[in-house]
Amino acid sequence: MTHMTTEYDVPVRMRDGVVLKADVYRPAGEGPWPVIVSRTPYDKNESMELLYLEPVLAARRGFIAVVQDVRGRFASEGEFLPFVHEANDGVDTVEWAATLPGSSGAVGMWGLSYMGNAQWQAAGLRPAALKAIAPTLTFRETDNGLALRGGAHELGLVRSWALGTGFDTLMRRYADDEKELTEQLMSLAAAFDGIPGLTYLELPTATDPLIARHDLPDLAALESRAAAEVPPHQENVTVPSLHIAGWYDVFAQPTIDNYRAAAQRTPAKLVVGPWNHIAQTAMQGDVNFGFAGNGFAIEYSTSILGLTFDWLHSWLTTGEAPDDDLPVKIYVMGAGEWRSEPEWPLSRAVPTRFLLGSAGTLRTHGESSASALTFTYDPENPAPTVGGAIMMPHPPAGSFDQHTVEERTDVLVFTSDALTEDVDMTGRVTATHTAATDGPTTDWVVRLCDVYPDGRSFNVVDGITRVEALPGEAATVEVDLWSTSMLFKQGHRIRVQVTSSCFPRWDRNPNTADGLRTGEMRVASQTVHVGGEDRSFVTLPVVPRGDSGEA
Repeated sequence: MTHMTTEYDVPVRMRDGVVLKADVYRPAGEGPWPVIVSRTPYDKNESMELLYLEPVLAARRGFIAVVQDVRGRFASEGEFLPFVHEANDGVDTVEWAATLPGSSGAVGMWGLSYMGNAQWQAAGLRPAALKAIAPTLTFRETDNGLALRGGAHELGLVRSWALGTGFDTLMRRYADDEKELTEQLMSLAAAFDGIPGLTYLELPTATDPLIARHDLPDLAALESRAAAEVPPHQENVTVPSLHIAGWYDVFAQPTIDNYRAAAQRTPAKLVVGPWNHIAQTAMQGDVNFGFAGNGFAIEYSTSILGLTFDWLHSWLTTGEAPDDDLPVKIYVMGAGEWRSEPEWPLSRAVPTRFLLGSAGTLRTHGESSASALTFTYDPENPAPTVGGAIMMPHPPAGSFDQHTVEERTDVLVFTSDALTEDVDMTGRVTATHTAATDGPTTDWVVRLCDVYPDGRSFNVVDGITRVEALPGEAATVEVDLWSTSMLFKQGHRIRVQVTSSCFPRWDRNPNTADGLRTGEMRVASQTVHVGGEDRSFVTLPVVPRGDSGEA
């Protein structure tokens, strides 16, 4: 199929009279064709958006593809409140799409990030025409990867997203005042130009001053967060769902958790590659994870969108899953291969403790005596973000050499002996340590790294926990590093970093009771207790040798 037509700015009237605009991509011929819908806040005509959605390819695959600007964005009428209107507007759009000329009446949805959440919201209201969804690289609970992570603010994500979406907001707000519009746009551009410097440094962070000053869309606003929570919508979803995640995506664990919850109720499939939120390629930062890991060459045979369109087409035309393999497909970094699995998490993975030692050791057996390691955390001089599962203009996401982090005096480093055999680790990584601070609150950041024989150390996963504390009193701290799949090769070493900041990804803990509101900061003295079997350790899900699943 090579011919198609496109209709631009097709009006779609919502139940309250607001008109949204959509572009409709049609295959040649009368059909009937299944319809797929994507609803975006990022401009349906923007080239990068079209690259991620490929509506032309969708039409060539036999779909009527609809790409719509959500309420209050670009060509659509109304006021934009992040996530707030996506449930009802999504239902109205799906029902309209089902009646398009040439439509078969069966509608699916596709798209990533915000567009993934919009799918959950619409599906939760069970529009009769909606038969399948494919939410990609999207979140689940707003306090676990969107607005917050482990109690800390996702500063880099929330502030930079507000800046990026703010330009259209200002264009609409000051459309009738050219002078004011110019001043506002220049001010916002100056803030954007302040990345990665002054724009991230502005305090306080409990109420973001930059977002408030420009009155920008705010992912962390309570009304938006309440609307965006996936579990309340997912409880009512009855259609099949395809979940695509990336190990270096800011929403890696939430996408996996969405799959796990969906699979308990309806047919679901999970695909996880070595990707980040912006680039679904095998080259992540400083590390090339192998050609087969590219989003355009999955198992050398298909692409993310090719897989998505095949899956949707099967459900929308036959009401059945495509004839493919097991429900879970994951890319094992280090091994450079895809594996098909019957489940997630893997029941055969063995939770294995690696214990932190006083001399910077990391072993599966501990020291008999206890000891305390200390460092000073100064929020005016935080440990920098160097790669990771992040989404912000700078620094970039992915796996990077960690020497600038590990050379700091406020980062504790624990390293295993050189591995005598490969260690296959697939599943959720957690850290438990006994720690104390001399203030009323602080943060604990733990990072897992793969150390090459030449000494270079590359980040795999990390996490943060913000704690309230009794000064000087040791307490058990749990840090969730989320899930990954990594083969630590023979001759490599496994490394764990422990510190108290990762800025500007997460906001700095001021170590004061009211510092998030006032900006008051103090230097904190931190203590980590190590030694023995249960003071401080990371738990890695190790897959036994010779039991690596279906490649």
